[in-house]
Amino acid sequence: VGIGLAFFIEYLDTSVKTIDDVERALQSPVLGVIPQNVGLLPDEGDESPHAEAYRVLRTNLLFSRKDEKLNTLCVVSAGAGEGKSTTALNLATVFAQAGQRVLLVDSDLRRPALHKFLRVGNTPGLTSYLLKQNSLEEVIQTTRVPNLDFMASGKLPSSSLGILSSARMKDLINELKQRYDFVFFDSPPIMGVSDASILASEVDMT
Repeated sequence: VGIGLAFFIEYLDTSVKTIDDVERALQSPVLGVIPQNVGLLPDEGDESPHAEAYRVLRTNLLFSRKDEKLNTLCVVSAGAGEGKSTTALNLATVFAQAGQRVLLVDSDLRRPALHKFLRVGNTPGLTSYLLKQNSLEEVIQTTRVPNLDFMASGKLPSSSLGILSSARMKDLINELKQRYDFVFFDSPPIMGVSDASILASEVDMT
C-alpha cells in the first residue's frame, strides 16, 4: 500500500522540477538557466560569477536564430518580480561586452525599473518619442557599459496600449533594427495586461 501510495502521489505531482520537465511541458528547448538572486552585470563587471550563465544564454540565442537579420528581442514573463528587467539588462550587457552595438529599451510603461538599475533619468524616453515630443537622438542615452545605449520609458501615459500598438512604434522598431546590432525590450507582465503581447508581436524574438 505504501509503495502504491508513493507512486500515486508522484503521478499526481505535475510541478516542473528539471530542464527535461520544462522542455516536455512546453515543447520548446531551454536556452539557458539563470541562478536566483543574480546581480546586475554593469555593477559587477566582466568577471562577475553570474556572467557565464548569460553568456551561455547569449550563445544559444544566436544559434537558435533562423535568420541573422532577426535582432530585436522582447523579454517577458507571467508575473511581476520574476526578473524580466534584470534579464534584459544583463543579457544586453553581455552582448555589448562581445563588441556588438546594443540598445536597451524600457518598454514597461506600467512599472519601469531599468533607469533605476542604470542610475539615469527616466525622461525623456520612449513615450516622449512616440508622442512626438522629442527626437530619437534626444531619447537615447549612453551608459557606463561600452557599446550599450539606453532608452528609458519616458513619462508614463494614462493608457500604454494605444502607444505600443501605434504605427509610430512599428516604425521605431524598424529604425532601431537598422541602427543597432541588437535591440532588447523590457516588458510588463504578460498576465493581466496586453502590452507584452503587443510587443511580442512586433519584435523578431521573444
